[in-house]
Amino acid sequence: MKTISVDEAQRQLGQLIAETCRGEVIVLTDGDKKVRFEPGAPLDVEEDSPALEAELLKAAKGAFTPYSSEEMRAACERVIREKRG
Repeated sequence: MKTISVDEAQRQLGQLIAETCRGEVIVLTDGDKKVRFEPGAPLDVEEDSPALEAELLKAAKGAFTPYSSEEMRAACERVIREKRG
């Protein structure tokens, strides 16, 4: 089993997917939160979840809108307030 932070995982996503497909169990950590990725049967999007397929297509075709510096600052300030209080 391999444990890696979400920040590290973002830079290595392709590699982590390949490792999981080869049978490796990957645990992503974000502070005290953990998510476990395990190999499994491939997802047949059309058969398993038409709603998921629609969301994936919407995301793939949608415009990529990065956060403005003001939006990012506001999000960071909100997180800091939530952690403090």
